[in-house]
Amino acid sequence: MLFRSLTLLFLAQLCVGFSIVLSKGIVDHHSPLLLLTVRFTVSALIMYAVSKNATCGSPLRISLSKIDWVVLLSESLGAGVLFNFIMLSGLHFTNANSAGLITSLLPAVIILVNVLFFKQLLNRKIIISLSIAVLGLIMINLSAPEGNVHNALLGNLLVFLALIPDSLYYVLSKSHPLKLSLNHKVFWLNALNLPFLYVAIYFLPDGSWAALTIHDYMLMIAIGVTSVLFFVFWQLGSKGVDATYAALATAFMPLGTVILAWIILGEGLGMMKMLGMVMVMFSIVFYARK
Repeated sequence: MLFRSLTLLFLAQLCVGFSIVLSKGIVDHHSPLLLLTVRFTVSALIMYAVSKNATCGSPLRISLSKIDWVVLLSESLGAGVLFNFIMLSGLHFTNANSAGLITSLLPAVIILVNVLFFKQLLNRKIIISLSIAVLGLIMINLSAPEGNVHNALLGNLLVFLALIPDSLYYVLSKSHPLKLSLNHKVFWLNALNLPFLYVAIYFLPDGSWAALTIHDYMLMIAIGVTSVLFFVFWQLGSKGVDATYAALATAFMPLGTVILAWIILGEGLGMMKMLGMVMVMFSIVFYARK
């Protein structure tokens, strides 16, 4: 049971790394809003079709209280538009390796959000863990080429800031669980982003859509599929482990991102960045240990 759960969590984090690597090739030339619009449209359509043909029925026929809808919307935007738009904006200035490593700080950011907004006590273990993580981030930033340090620093900062709204999804899902089936929840987590995206793309310059190639659309559809798979794998895997194992599982993601970035994008991994990766991952292991 434990091995199955950890395998599912590993696959979920591999989906995140895959999405980051594929997104890099698009955001270097196009607005992140185009990518996000196609991605969440594809994801919502897939989950609508799956839900309607499953025993749980249409996701449009659910009954939630006003508070539940507010929580669901907050989770959707936190892990959806807000996280992805800020992260993709940062990805324009940094590389996929660095982005993958920085996003492994998510467990520490969740702790910080709990301390600031949910009155979790800040103990010595938390302080040491966050300090180690910050040192790792500094080493990752110092690994940038000489002429790109400032851009890389901005990109890495944006990627880190993206973790704050993303942590909202994890915090709310624990503090306010919703009585929804897996299929219905994954559908709404994707679909609730669409009204905001459809309004935002209206203000893009003329010709933005025309600039996209068939290759771009294929990449965006693939990213949409990975979005569905991430939520499914994570929801299924997290049920069979405690919070510590789930937090440790997010450390799988930078490893997958680094490997995929090397295979697909040809990005190298220097000694300083490797040391930074070790520091970031050690901060998570240090906090999770008994």
